[in-house]
Amino acid sequence: METTPRPERPAFLTTFPPAPELDAAAYDRLAREVRGLLGIDLSQYKPAQVWRRVNGFASARGLADSDALVARVRQDTAFRQAFLDMLTINVSEFFRNPEAWAMLAQRYLTPLLNSQMSVRIWSAGCSLGYEPFSLAMLAREIAPTATVRIMATDLDDTTLSRARKATYADAQMAGVSDARRARFFRRDGVHWVVKPELQAMVNFRRHDLLRDGCDRPFDLICCRNVVIYFTEPAKAELYRRFCDALRPGGILFLGATESIPNSRAVGLEPAGLTFYKRPG
Repeated sequence: METTPRPERPAFLTTFPPAPELDAAAYDRLAREVRGLLGIDLSQYKPAQVWRRVNGFASARGLADSDALVARVRQDTAFRQAFLDMLTINVSEFFRNPEAWAMLAQRYLTPLLNSQMSVRIWSAGCSLGYEPFSLAMLAREIAPTATVRIMATDLDDTTLSRARKATYADAQMAGVSDARRARFFRRDGVHWVVKPELQAMVNFRRHDLLRDGCDRPFDLICCRNVVIYFTEPAKAELYRRFCDALRPGGILFLGATESIPNSRAVGLEPAGLTFYKRPG
């Protein structure tokens, strides 16, 4: 009896085999190569999670293992950039988690900008610029004449180059209301460009959170959804450095699902969901 052939499974539903268990020797080779080629120290990241992501990335591109992936990274500049984007997790959007941004504006930025006319903010792990420009928009809405300086840092030079262009496609503008588009952006063909007065508030620079020193003092530090793959000791050290970089009373703003267990051990105290304060 003949049967109708089953249709092939759509490519986008295809599942790849699970990543192999962590191979310590192969991971060490990968870490050495990544440090030499990209300048990223994987010893500060959780090995099992990085291994899973790396193998998934390799499998999705038809590569047998991490060694084959490294060989491709060495030869292909575009592939190297895609691999770097995967490692540094360049995924964000304007006003990500709007309720957290509303709390930032109401509880922290408004009192801060009403009490002092000069404010320093650090957007740590700024990706394509969504976060620092979101901060700039809020600051201008709250205090149009205040002096607000935003330092925006990221590990990836290519990402920073794109952020400095301050140009976004329609799909990237989902979190920006019509009123904010009219006030803070101009239309340029199929893109939206941040207006110069907002761009002037932001200084983009390369910075490795795990290796480079921190400027100080800041009134507010935003580091959202950046450190999720760091080891716990690396996170604790980074949070201590953030605390040192904050002025007394300064605020650390984390991602919606992030928290600092035993925050007082790194010098910070809870100040609301996803917010921490340096006492003083």
